[in-house]
Amino acid sequence: MPTGGTARAPRPRADAQRNRERLLVAADAAFGRVGAGASLDDIARAAGVGNATLYRHFPTRAQLISAVYAERIGALCALAVDMRAREPAGAALLRWLRAVIDHLAAGRGLREAFVDAHQLRDGQPSPEVEQWHRLTDAAVEPLLADAEAAGVIRTDLRVDELMALVSAVAHISDDPGRAHRLLELTLEGLMLSRPSNDAAPRN
Repeated sequence: MPTGGTARAPRPRADAQRNRERLLVAADAAFGRVGAGASLDDIARAAGVGNATLYRHFPTRAQLISAVYAERIGALCALAVDMRAREPAGAALLRWLRAVIDHLAAGRGLREAFVDAHQLRDGQPSPEVEQWHRLTDAAVEPLLADAEAAGVIRTDLRVDELMALVSAVAHISDDPGRAHRLLELTLEGLMLSRPSNDAAPRN
């Protein structure tokens, strides 16, 4: 047995993580394209792994779909933090809400698959969905507070009201470009001034 030197992380663990990430990417694309009927065999093939590897990571279709959704929500929340650090108040909020519109538009098939896999009635809440709503509400709250403090948006707007408006806009149109336009028209009624892209970002 070798002694001394720097211990290396076990290779199988790194390979397993890469396989999991490839499966999530492949599943996201498949459910977005096909919906609830996406083939798990095709997902495994697109990820470059065998069926046994897929089921080792995700024993059920419902677990795979939930993992894809959780990954998407995590990316949205991380984006909110990044935009708050990089963008001026108001502009950060608007750009993040556009990203939410894109997420909702691209996730129609995934939502259908989630409802089907969990045998939910359309619109029926589930613990996962409620948790994801809490996470996105927490992500947008600082962006909204910054916009309010900068005087670019009315101060009586609640986070849940804002997210309900964004969700409604996203569901009106299948065209993300039109949805972005509707979002901006909606927010114009809430803004006290147009957010400036030239203002200094917050620390």
